[in-house]
Amino acid sequence: MTSTAPALDAVSRSTRSPSSSTSMYAYDARDYDIARLVWQVCDQCCRGSINKISISPEWQRRGVGRRLISRALRDGPGYTWSTSGQSPEAKRFFPALTAETGTAFPEYGGGCVHFDDDRRRPIGSPIPAPAPRFERHV
Repeated sequence: MTSTAPALDAVSRSTRSPSSSTSMYAYDARDYDIARLVWQVCDQCCRGSINKISISPEWQRRGVGRRLISRALRDGPGYTWSTSGQSPEAKRFFPALTAETGTAFPEYGGGCVHFDDDRRRPIGSPIPAPAPRFERHV
């Protein structure tokens, strides 16, 4: 059975492009980094991708991952979502999350051509540094 995690604070950084990429770090009450989620959404194609999720072992199965994914889903409500490669733990996590949210998260479920836009930037060109955004009680 999954126990409920206490309130968490999170800091996110998001690029400003049609296929925005966001990295979010969650912290416990002692300001320890306990989780990270990286996702992208493409508003043009109505697609989202979970690219990385990692939770400290002592915080797993306490609802942290669900809360972070729920936060990502707010950036693309009703979008088609997929994930990058999935670890054995993720292969159990994402089907359970699909059952709860009704949103499927197929592994390598098809992306969007816009997701590669940042990788096509010429070498040496400046990468805009996004300002961090603090979110309380993710």
